[in-house]
Amino acid sequence: MAESRSPFEFKQFSLYHGNPGLKISTEACLFGAWASQKARGHCLDIGTGCGLLASMLAQANTSCSVKALEIHPEVAKVASENFNNNPFKERLQVIQTDVSEYNPDIKFDYICSNPPFFTNHLAASDEAKHMAIHADHLSPADLAKAINKLLQESGEFAVLYPADVLALFEQSLKEKGLYINELQHIHSNPSSPVLRIMASGSREKSSVKEGRINIKTDQGDYTPEFIELLRPYYIIFPS
Repeated sequence: MAESRSPFEFKQFSLYHGNPGLKISTEACLFGAWASQKARGHCLDIGTGCGLLASMLAQANTSCSVKALEIHPEVAKVASENFNNNPFKERLQVIQTDVSEYNPDIKFDYICSNPPFFTNHLAASDEAKHMAIHADHLSPADLAKAINKLLQESGEFAVLYPADVLALFEQSLKEKGLYINELQHIHSNPSSPVLRIMASGSREKSSVKEGRINIKTDQGDYTPEFIELLRPYYIIFPS
């Protein structure tokens, strides 16, 4: 591993992250824990980065196999190295490709993505970081198209977006006959605005279940709901 990368230690695996690509964020870990509760069968992680979501899905679901797509060659190499040192490596596979060019023999039971979301934004100086945070390479419309193409009829999907970009994504979903069934609003604390929204959906239209998860209390402690979701993963939370 390159010396400039840093390890993020979880209870059952560790991941090198950053340079190239983005560092692991708290909201991404929360999304991975939440999404893992819904995963089943053949899973697909679109834009895997260092392999966070794929690893969390594989830990939580012993019957799941996860294919992890990453467009950037250097970032895909990081994910592959991480998976090779992962206790779930037999059920994990990195594929370096653009999702628009991905044509597997199967369709997936579950698709998750923590996609890039900056639109009309100044370019990042580092190419890998640019591709990780900007929607140029995977717009909300592109992601909706990919999910429609790759999802089983009875499959489910989950994404993490800021509220404004999620609205664009939902508009594209509806054009494909896909619908959001659940929204969980992430807040840094009870007094803060929405940080991100976790959304899950399917091809079935239904009333939307909505909820809220605060990462910390106003006093700065992790909330009980955050602790319970991350307990299987975070070393700081005893089992």
